[in-house]
Parts: sequence; structure tokens; C-alpha cells
Amino acid sequence: MKPLRLATFLLSINGLMLLYYAYSWSSAVYLTFALLSLVLAYGVRRENRTAIKAALIYSGASFFLALLFLIAGNLYSAVDTAVNFFILHDILDYIKEAAGPEEGTERENG
Repeated sequence: MKPLRLATFLLSINGLMLLYYAYSWSSAVYLTFALLSLVLAYGVRRENRTAIKAALIYSGASFFLALLFLIAGNLYSAVDTAVNFFILHDILDYIKEAAGPEEGTERENG
């Protein structure tokens, strides 16, 4: 099974972007989400099932909100939307591969 390298890398990039926002605007909220993103990147790299589920939910919610901002006209949200989309894609690919073949195909062959 392939490791989640892309999701780990993109969660780290997302955390670093949020750290930049936290530093430039002196915001504790951005700092909290930056630390969450970096912790999730570490958990996803170690293939912790709870961290993978949390990263999937976090990236899904972040993707939805970034997409709404993009629709509203904030073009800088395009980067955040793309990063979250590729995180979701990599995690869903991993889950699909981890699930293995479906039971229905085994019954037909057996």
C-alpha cells in the first residue's frame, strides 16, 4: 500500500501558510489551525487511522469554505482550494486502496 506522502506534504504546506498568517496578523485562531494541520500531517505520515479520519474531515470542511470564498470572488482562496482538493483526493485514494476488493466480486468468483 502506498504511503500518504502527498497528503502529508500538503498538510505541512497548509500548516506553514497558516503559520505565516498567524505571524503576520498576530492571530491565535490561525496559530491554532496551523498547529492542528501540522499535527495531522505527522499523524497521517505515521498512518494513524484516527489522524487520517480527522484530516479527511478537516480538509473537507476547509475545502468547502475555501470554495465558497473562491465563488465569492477571493482569488487567493484558489491556492487553498487546490491544496485541500489534492489532500482529499490522496486520502480517498488511500482509503479505496486499503479497503481492497469488494465482497461482491469474491462471491461471484467463489
